[in-house]
Amino acid sequence: MGQEVLSDLRSALGLEWLITNGLGGTASGTVAGAHTRRGHALLTATTPSGRTTTLISQLAERLHTQGAWHPLSTHVHGGPVLRPEGHQAIESFRLDPWPIWTLKAGEVRLEKSLFLVEGHQAVVISYKQLEGPPSRLTASPLVVGRALHALRHEGALPAITTQRVPGRIRIEIDEGLAPVTLWHNGSFMPARVWVRDLCYPADRAGEDEREDALIPCHIEGTLTPGAELHIVAAAEDDLFRALASEERLGSPPPRTLKDCVAVLARERHREWAQWHAVRIRGADFTARQATVAHGGDAASAIARRLEPLIGRDDAWTPILADALYGALARRGERTTLLASLPAGIERGTDTLRALPALISLRAFDVVKEILRGSVEYLNEGLAPESFDPQDGTPAYGDPTPSLWLLNAAELYVRRNEDLGILKDEIYAPLESIVQAFRAGTRFGVHTTPEGLLSMGEGAAAEVRADVNALWYHGLVAMAQMAKLVGRRESGAFYLAWAREQQTRFIERFWDEKRGAVHDALTASGPRSETRASHLLVASLAPALLPPEAAARLLARIERELVTPFGVRESAGAPARIEWVGPYVSAYLRVHQRSGEAQLRMHDWLESLRSACGRTILGHVPEAFDPESPAAYPRVAGDVASVASAGELLRAWVEDMDHTQVAAPAQIL
Repeated sequence: MGQEVLSDLRSALGLEWLITNGLGGTASGTVAGAHTRRGHALLTATTPSGRTTTLISQLAERLHTQGAWHPLSTHVHGGPVLRPEGHQAIESFRLDPWPIWTLKAGEVRLEKSLFLVEGHQAVVISYKQLEGPPSRLTASPLVVGRALHALRHEGALPAITTQRVPGRIRIEIDEGLAPVTLWHNGSFMPARVWVRDLCYPADRAGEDEREDALIPCHIEGTLTPGAELHIVAAAEDDLFRALASEERLGSPPPRTLKDCVAVLARERHREWAQWHAVRIRGADFTARQATVAHGGDAASAIARRLEPLIGRDDAWTPILADALYGALARRGERTTLLASLPAGIERGTDTLRALPALISLRAFDVVKEILRGSVEYLNEGLAPESFDPQDGTPAYGDPTPSLWLLNAAELYVRRNEDLGILKDEIYAPLESIVQAFRAGTRFGVHTTPEGLLSMGEGAAAEVRADVNALWYHGLVAMAQMAKLVGRRESGAFYLAWAREQQTRFIERFWDEKRGAVHDALTASGPRSETRASHLLVASLAPALLPPEAAARLLARIERELVTPFGVRESAGAPARIEWVGPYVSAYLRVHQRSGEAQLRMHDWLESLRSACGRTILGHVPEAFDPESPAAYPRVAGDVASVASAGELLRAWVEDMDHTQVAAPAQIL
């Protein structure tokens, strides 16, 4: 994007980027270069258990050429005001797949890029002079050493010391934080400069939102056309020794930092491009299968179609596939999907709910690893709802993750025809979920005499509509898996329980007068409130409600909760994007997948895509403020949500008719 976007400072400050390292570590910021959230940082590192720490906020950059200094960076200070005005030097920006800026200062044009090293807590920043007279570039790290959403002030900043060794700078931060090592091919100058009064207008405004950062040193490089300055910042003293031992630098390893950076950049780009290409082909395969399964004119046309249904220029798939790739992370020996970024939070429901999207992409190896890790943590039928980021301890209590696990496992086994893992590894643990819930387990999770699933203890006990929609489909999933392993009698029992549960659900939850379902059954009576989670009642297959009831339920949800920016969780709440996928699925089913319904959903998704493209590049946020103007959507909640990306991708690939509707390829 060029000056058509960047010249509008409000748009440039509102447009964010975020990249990840496969461990939960991130780098993020705005296209304009300024940080508008506390979560924005050049290097946010994570521990194996998931605790995040912002080590370096950003770089202060300036260029000296032809006797004058030119700022290249900018910060938001109290007011708010931007200073220095380095954002005015930005000519263009692209995400390919990491951030790349073209900058112009005087007669000098530079290219700046940054990427994270996969599997390590390290960021690589590179500057290359494209044209112009000789220049001198100075880059100065702003060190904060704090929790992701905390703030640092000069008086409370921990002691920071700088040690220089040839080609490296070691910055030590008290309070037990990992030291930061900077490798560079420039020159080092010691410093102790405070950058005060930083503020983050995208977060809450106020005096307590201001922060101070310390510049402990400067790195300076002399540039001419074609020359480059590289800086590698890592929370690892032995980064390059580790990379060499992993055989990621070649044999023999390069002798210069410039060549090491080139090798790492090629590797990172190759891995991303491979994921991108393979997953788009996988999405096209799944879309073809779905089109045939839905039947109709589109199904007959698919056999005659030579071009892909979903290709590189598809409206949503490349964006959402990249968002899921960015959410993948290692937690110890497990592979998982992080619920939100940059916080790096792991929530069982969000992770398992996003697996159908990976299955749509035919990322079966990744799904298999996540399923194995989830099954290993089952405890009395409960899958973890979260993990403590301090020590990785799993927390239990909510039956919802276990129910999503049942559904995801059945879908994976059916699509990948992987009977081996079902028979040898996961069938018995999955069956233990159903047995534990029927017998009763901790936290009040048990089935009522009617077969409905209850949760909570004492006065807090309730039978929720969304949980029982998942329980019904979990029983159907177990019936299918039991048949696949040759336990037909068990499969018949599970299916009979599911049918009985469906009957009782309709009897107890359906409110004929309102044309909706009760949100929950409690000791004091039904709680009648329309919630986005009721979309699960109408969207999951096989259908839980009769067609006429499902249509009335969907109409009520649409009247009360659906907005151009997503679906409100409840009346007055932000518009959450994670419910867009279920809404699309339910709407198309209720309207029998008509051409008119397809066009309406396409237009709605296109409007949403435009909003996403004005906020966070390469990801999908958790929610929007539905009252914000269309030209400047305001993100509510996390800037990158795996549930949002996953549900959108699943519905887009498997429910939309790609034989009829071709969306434009550009976001902006």
